[in-house]
Amino acid sequence: MPPAQVPFALKVKTLLKMCIQRLRYAQEKQQALAKQDRREVAQLLTDGREQKAHYRVESLVNNDVHVELLEVLELYCELLLARVGILTDVKDEADLVANHMQDGINEAVRSLCYTVPHVLEVKEIAQLRDQIALKFGKDYLRAVTEDALGVPQKVVSKCSPNLPGNDLVVMYLKEIARTYDVPYSQLSDSEPESTESLEEKSVDAEDKPFVAVDNDVQVDSDDKHPITVRKPRQNSETMKQDLKIPKNIKHEVKVVHSKASSKSSEDDEFAELKKRFENLRR
Repeated sequence: MPPAQVPFALKVKTLLKMCIQRLRYAQEKQQALAKQDRREVAQLLTDGREQKAHYRVESLVNNDVHVELLEVLELYCELLLARVGILTDVKDEADLVANHMQDGINEAVRSLCYTVPHVLEVKEIAQLRDQIALKFGKDYLRAVTEDALGVPQKVVSKCSPNLPGNDLVVMYLKEIARTYDVPYSQLSDSEPESTESLEEKSVDAEDKPFVAVDNDVQVDSDDKHPITVRKPRQNSETMKQDLKIPKNIKHEVKVVHSKASSKSSEDDEFAELKKRFENLRR
């Protein structure tokens, strides 16, 4: 007697959960490596080797783009996991296009299939693609993977990182120079004040109800500061965006910027993350 077949919904649900877990681990690993890379770039700037730092930042930008791709794919997996019952009931490609453009299922399915060759560290996405191919057919899969049919441009662009523009690289270098307090020739005196001076001014404003902070700053809300506003996490898309504060409440906002973490604490964090990944491989 042949073994009973596992239902499509159960297979896909299991794979989606595994994809989400692996995508999160991959992001954490990449972000830990990015911290180490930024420290190395800061050291190159300290040594006056700006051209080499420029080349390193080009690679750093592309790594950030890849992390952004992992984040987008995680969101797609979360969406499909929440709507796996609806996905199971989709009859064919025509039904998918006609009835599931607005709910995001069509976009998520196509994007996950298209990105398989670009996220080799998450093998479960390839297994998910195979299940989708069984449901919608090889012609559907070929149109998506070869012609990017129906795949959003934001996903396609993150799968094909090009040489980043000089302006973006310079912005990364300026941000690294400011964060690690190292010299950089294009960081002129007209640049915004250092994080230290900003924090010193902010300390004198403890009675301000709003706290505006960088994404990675840990701030506990209290009665004096009940509202906290965070700047988006820096990546290739938000690097040019500053923390915008409306003029009418600017006098009520306490601004707190992040400082570079000490090397020892970052090393400990990276070592701990590395140990977690070693345990995961067992």
